[in-house]
Amino acid sequence: MKAGYDHEWTLTEAARLLGEPQHRLIYLCEKGVVEPDFQDAEGRGSSRRFSARNLLEFGIVLRLRALGIPASVSGAVIYVLRGFAKAIAAKMPGFSLPESLIVAKAPELSVIIGDDERLYFSLGSGESSTKTYGGVPLTGLLGTDADAGPKRKALRNLGKEAKKSATRARVEVSVTGIAQDLRLEG
Repeated sequence: MKAGYDHEWTLTEAARLLGEPQHRLIYLCEKGVVEPDFQDAEGRGSSRRFSARNLLEFGIVLRLRALGIPASVSGAVIYVLRGFAKAIAAKMPGFSLPESLIVAKAPELSVIIGDDERLYFSLGSGESSTKTYGGVPLTGLLGTDADAGPKRKALRNLGKEAKKSATRARVEVSVTGIAQDLRLEG
């Protein structure tokens, strides 16, 4: 395992690494957009501890927010991204976020929010052509945690290649680029 992937970052360290104020990261945690992998705050005096994957998630959300995408939609993107990473790991053993995106000859992974209000992922490498996955309707993902059934149903075919459509990207963000820009060293 490379340095940095078993490392835990405090809120202060995460904010410094991302170049963002702590209050912005706290807001994203409190809204459930990013859920700390190691430790969430549990009352006064407790602190959040984040994984490398969490830092990548913050990076994606912050980029989407800069493009005018609301936190609720960004949270849906992160939720689906976690499911997508599991589906891809089943096809590509050893695939994990962000580790697989910063190695030499890393695959290019992008998040695409289509003009049809669906979420897609584009995954390609120098060895194979780029494939588009998903087509998950964002409207089915914007509910509360009580809506877990509809969320699971929306993710059912996430690992399958999307049907070709006339969808044009409304927003496309390179997850690989964000992972590489983070420079995660423990």
